[in-house]
Amino acid sequence: MIWIAAVFFPLVLAAVCMLPGACLRAGFRMIFLAPLPALLLAFTTQGTAEFELTFFLLESRLGFGPHGKTFLLITSLSWLFASLFTALGPRGSLGKRSFCVMFLLTMCGNLGLVLSRDAVSFYTFFALMTFCAYSLIVHSKKDSAYTAGRIYLIMAVLGEGMLMAGIITSVFLSPSHYFDQISPALGSLSPGHPVFIFLFAGFGVKAGLIFLHFWLPLAHPAAPTPASAVLSAAMIKAGILGWMNFFPLGLVPFASWASVLMTLGLGGAFFGAMAGLGEREPKIILAYSSISQMGLMVFCLGLGFLDQNLWIMAGPVLFLLVFNHALSKTALFLGIEVMYSVSVSRGKKTWTAMLMAVPALALAGAPFTGGSQAKYLLKEVLGAAALSGFFSWVISISSGLTALLMIHFIRQAASAKKHYPCYAGRNMTWICLVVIILILPWIFYELYPRNRIQWMDPLLFTSSLWPVLAGLAAYVILRHKVYPATREIFGVLPGSAEIIDRTWHHLKHRLKTRGVMESLSARMNLVRFSDNFVQSKMVQKISHELERWFRSWSVSVFLFILMIITIALMAWTGA
Repeated sequence: MIWIAAVFFPLVLAAVCMLPGACLRAGFRMIFLAPLPALLLAFTTQGTAEFELTFFLLESRLGFGPHGKTFLLITSLSWLFASLFTALGPRGSLGKRSFCVMFLLTMCGNLGLVLSRDAVSFYTFFALMTFCAYSLIVHSKKDSAYTAGRIYLIMAVLGEGMLMAGIITSVFLSPSHYFDQISPALGSLSPGHPVFIFLFAGFGVKAGLIFLHFWLPLAHPAAPTPASAVLSAAMIKAGILGWMNFFPLGLVPFASWASVLMTLGLGGAFFGAMAGLGEREPKIILAYSSISQMGLMVFCLGLGFLDQNLWIMAGPVLFLLVFNHALSKTALFLGIEVMYSVSVSRGKKTWTAMLMAVPALALAGAPFTGGSQAKYLLKEVLGAAALSGFFSWVISISSGLTALLMIHFIRQAASAKKHYPCYAGRNMTWICLVVIILILPWIFYELYPRNRIQWMDPLLFTSSLWPVLAGLAAYVILRHKVYPATREIFGVLPGSAEIIDRTWHHLKHRLKTRGVMESLSARMNLVRFSDNFVQSKMVQKISHELERWFRSWSVSVFLFILMIITIALMAWTGA
């Protein structure tokens, strides 16, 4: 039952939130309980255990696989701290039924796709997470939020179309829809097969890959802070996980795809860091930081494509990068609201900025942080691949740019003229997360014994210290020139998101005004007949009555609880 609870327990709390009055308030305060079964599963279950769901979809299978346990731990921790931050704050807009239910449904999709071991359930949970997240982005109902949501939805639908084509093709070419049979089957194909292009583009949108990243800088500032935290820390990693599930990693070398991933990864790492320096809104800066850090992870993934034996080294390093980024980015997003608290005086604000520097330094790879270990081991992988010379310097330079970007972020967050109410519970939650980031090297030491390194190794200390010092020196020297110069450089580039938005409105207008829609053949076809039928008074009256009936709490809650009970009974009988 722990497997069922890990995925579907957020649905139970969503049912509680759908009840009126005191039940909604109780569900809002208990929202932090939703990821606990998944976290417990990650800590207590050993190996690559699996669980059959013969009643769900096409005999779905839940499990860890070769890398799911690490991703489940990362995902559940990010959702736990975001949920705690939500529950310990004011009810306000976050206490609304729409936010609570969609937050929990998005969590269910995220946890479900991490544990899915077959293509059908993976895509089901992936789509649930993707489209429920739209509601979180437009939650504030501002014009900027609707614009961000529209760009997100356009990119998501395009990505889902490519993903659907890739998944259907991969299942067609495989003996079954389970991942342990899909990857070997795809390994026998040519690297130029269309299935890889579909999967690459579909998951690339979610991963924030450069040229497919346009939704990220808009969605992060539009969503509430807890939603922004999980968008950047947990949900964006679904693209990485999707590539790892479908591509034949560790089975055959894919040199051509390795070149693509490494090139785009490094491009994203530098573009994200540079573009973020031209922004002043802290959330937008963190969004570009996510593009940069995801680029580094994609680069590491590309190293694993070079040779099947190299993935043995690159895989654990990728997990360290993902782990470090997820916790650090959750702390940075939640720290923004802590920084804005009205009770934070000048002295306390200084201490808050110093604490916020901990996850910032971890992202930059400063000494004695999890980031320094991950980047040091990444350079060892480069050495094993005979690529240590040029690329090691590139990784160090990207660390310096990240340090520069993080200093810019902390300065902008500290100088913002925003004031939020102060909640002690939220502040303590955030401090606990910062403490976990501080002890992350010890956690890595225990989780990955094969990658243990000496923390006081002079080479490790030197290689991780000088990029941070270089970034700090660059900011001190160019403090008043970084922002205007970067704005001028990137201001020349066209606004890709604005182009997408204008294209959408143009196509919609052309579709409405085209004369062919008013022709005799168009009026007589089945689509127009269906429209006239749906718009008839009789059908509208019936639909309004049904809508009023289903909108009543007694009916909707009954149906929802009936669904939960049915799933629980089928799980119990299946177990």
